Amino acid sequence: MKTRKILILLAIVIFRLNFTFGQTQVIKGKIVDSESLIELPGASIIILNTNPIIGTTSDMSGNFTLQNVSVGRKSLQISYMGYDSQIISDILVSSGKEISLNISLKESFSSIGEVVVKAETKKDESLNKMATLSARTFSVEEAQRFAGGMDDPSRLASTFAGVTPSTVDNNEIVIRGNASKGILWKLEDVEIPAPNHLADMFSGGGVNTMFTSNMLSNSDFLTGAFPAEYGNAISGVFDMKLRTGNDSKREYTFQVGTQGIDFSAEGPFAKGKQASYLINYRYSTLGLLQNLMPQVTGLPTFSDLSLKFNFPTKAFGVFSIWSINGNGNIANEQNKDTTKWKTNMDSFKYDINYRLTASGINNRKILNEKSYLFTSLSFSATDYKNENVFYRTNLQEVPLTNQKEINSKLSFTSYLNKKFNSRHTNRTGLILNQLTYNFDVANNTNVAENNVADFFVKSTGIAFSTQFYTQSKISLTEKIDVNLGVHAMYFSLNDEIIPEPRFGVNWKFSKNKSLSFAYGKHSKIEPLRVYMTEFAGENGTELLNSKLDVTKAHHFVLAYDMKIGEKTHFKIEPYYQILYDVPVIADSSFSMINYTSETFFTNQLFNTGTGSNVGVDLTLEQFLHNGFYYMFTASIYDSKYISGDKIERNTKYNQNLALNFLTGKEWQTKKNNTFGINGRFTIIGGKRQSPVDYEKSEQFQYVVYNDSKAYEVQLPTSYFVDVSINYTINKAKFSQSIILQAKNLLMQKESLGHAFNFETNTVEPYNLKIVFPYISYKLMF
Repeated sequence: MKTRKILILLAIVIFRLNFTFGQTQVIKGKIVDSESLIELPGASIIILNTNPIIGTTSDMSGNFTLQNVSVGRKSLQISYMGYDSQIISDILVSSGKEISLNISLKESFSSIGEVVVKAETKKDESLNKMATLSARTFSVEEAQRFAGGMDDPSRLASTFAGVTPSTVDNNEIVIRGNASKGILWKLEDVEIPAPNHLADMFSGGGVNTMFTSNMLSNSDFLTGAFPAEYGNAISGVFDMKLRTGNDSKREYTFQVGTQGIDFSAEGPFAKGKQASYLINYRYSTLGLLQNLMPQVTGLPTFSDLSLKFNFPTKAFGVFSIWSINGNGNIANEQNKDTTKWKTNMDSFKYDINYRLTASGINNRKILNEKSYLFTSLSFSATDYKNENVFYRTNLQEVPLTNQKEINSKLSFTSYLNKKFNSRHTNRTGLILNQLTYNFDVANNTNVAENNVADFFVKSTGIAFSTQFYTQSKISLTEKIDVNLGVHAMYFSLNDEIIPEPRFGVNWKFSKNKSLSFAYGKHSKIEPLRVYMTEFAGENGTELLNSKLDVTKAHHFVLAYDMKIGEKTHFKIEPYYQILYDVPVIADSSFSMINYTSETFFTNQLFNTGTGSNVGVDLTLEQFLHNGFYYMFTASIYDSKYISGDKIERNTKYNQNLALNFLTGKEWQTKKNNTFGINGRFTIIGGKRQSPVDYEKSEQFQYVVYNDSKAYEVQLPTSYFVDVSINYTINKAKFSQSIILQAKNLLMQKESLGHAFNFETNTVEPYNLKIVFPYISYKLMF
């Protein structure tokens, strides 16, 4: 009897231990050659620091599965005969979702029969191996973990060297002194419009990215001297990938927070088949903050839907169907009681809507052991409406903006990737775009003095652009890699052909140190509205900008990289950029270098403007190790331009300085839950503004700037603190996470310009001063 009681008690204890500590998960993935994407059967995969060692090998298709992996941070080592071994460190395993990895190994420079025993963690490198420098990978996990990241790729990128954020309330970024309009956005290897809610309102940035981290896979971010495959970009590149849904198990994620309510589902279309789906829908809840925050710019509403369907076939390769769709609105009803107006910011009535869709059908076909072919047919479109009216104190209605713009693009993208041998890989591609536009714009460029619109665009039509590129990565020796390429772009509106050579070399002159140099010529087509601007002439309206050349730039970048131990590295990148053929107005300070979405003009543009960006970026980073990480980045730069009046000035974006320090610590509790605290401290040089013309402003009761002294005023340096707390609870069949973040904890004032104060009859600074909260609860099962 006594023995029976002991056995029952022991069984109860074992059951409770299993329930409390026995949460496990599956890690699975695919091992391929990094250049040819050929599957690597028989690769060894082991979980480090396990005793006895837990491991497996990949099957004939390169697939592997590790069962019953305990939750928490895990590191994998992957080895294969004739290839450089690789360590993937600190993967966060939770009980709510299986881990799926796509792992690419680089063939060793040495003899293919030689077993390579070294293993390296390469978190500081980009996924695109033809990027010599100024490139890094960012992960979904970092977007969720970093303070201020808010699950947003753009906000995460603002922590990297060379990047200056805009304001707390949007995700617009400036890269090495260049406006965000110069960024190339790619999704699933296809160029798309900036995928941000209300993007046209913020000149490319927006309220938030149109897809959540639930959809995103590891992606690349580049800040200069891009490889030849990236065209129509002058400041930076987001090369983003959507992850593939789980092909063996149906999984769900529900998330609710201050940014929105969203739900995602993924799994196989049919059990036992490899075809899978991944769908996410989000509806914003920013409106819930309406009564908690000062109404300076208003709070938007938005919703988005994203999906990816994956269909592997035996004979025709892998097909995928992907789509992102978003809709956003921000509006303000003007109060007609003028006695309640404090500033002229109370005199505006606006209704702004922005819709975006981008979808594509992709195919990736392995042709042989050395080559694969990628082909895509895609369609994207944006629909932007901005109705903005200003009321004078006598309630006279003055039109400010009546903007209706529809832009769409039908694209064919294809490239052939061929690995000649372990030392030479080439990628050659073609991009064909049909651009359709429908503009109906009537704006007022001088609200202070004009009561009617004076800027007009009313045009419907089709334009074409063609891009061709070829690029090769050549390993001259085991320590010297060279990237050579050329990109060419044709734009039908101005009938211009632009050749763009690209070159990069990396020399690993010691075990832990390397020196790199890269050069690239780059160009960016202006918003189509600029080419279609109408001007009054003797014979009616004329399109004087239709033959405007494309803005171009030369990028020169040098990099020194040093690994300080296994988890820490230091990088310094001095750079110099020369911009030319920049559209400017004759005898004026106006230049398209300083373009914003609110830029309108009534003069012809000429390609006589120039600009320069010179600076140095520094990064000191310790990747997550034993639950601790830190990253220090510094950017010191000078951004200048010369317009039609031949005077050199600071650009709007010349803030001279951006410093970031991020750090965080993570603990795993006895119940296998994860608790983390993260912080970010940022110092940013003051924004540039033109001085106020106080005499005219008081005369018209509207802020008028002295454009002859454009951007001569620099505001004081700003200091920001962001914090986040993350807690993940793992149960047997699900996990739940709570994320608490606060942006701008110091309540730093951010300048939005100036406003005319009716009470004091003078102009005063107009600032935004808020702590932006981000609270999220996520359930994965």
